[in-house]
Amino acid sequence: MRQKLRFASAIPTLAMAAFAGGAAADPAGLILTTDKVRSDGGGAFISVAVKNNSTQVIDQIVVTCTFKNGGKAVGTSSTTLFSTVPGVTGQDQVRLFGANATAADCAITSPKS
Repeated sequence: MRQKLRFASAIPTLAMAAFAGGAAADPAGLILTTDKVRSDGGGAFISVAVKNNSTQVIDQIVVTCTFKNGGKAVGTSSTTLFSTVPGVTGQDQVRLFGANATAADCAITSPKS
């Protein structure tokens, strides 16, 4: 029987220093970092990274962000990082189309701790 190979969903990332907003406690072994919120012609977006400090491959990590403008929620969006192996940081953008935002509250919503 052939074994399936698993690959990280993204290459390791540089540490992102600025948090965009509050986040709930991350599940054991997963560390979420976020960059600042930006807006362009398509809408608002934020870069997110999740480091897998656990000892197992995580099949799917869902990061959900609630975008805010002037303290008021303008929408929620999420991204999924696939097959994140121990010691690797997966990264992506969470994008909310058609809205401007100045802040975002992001959290790992799956897997849950």
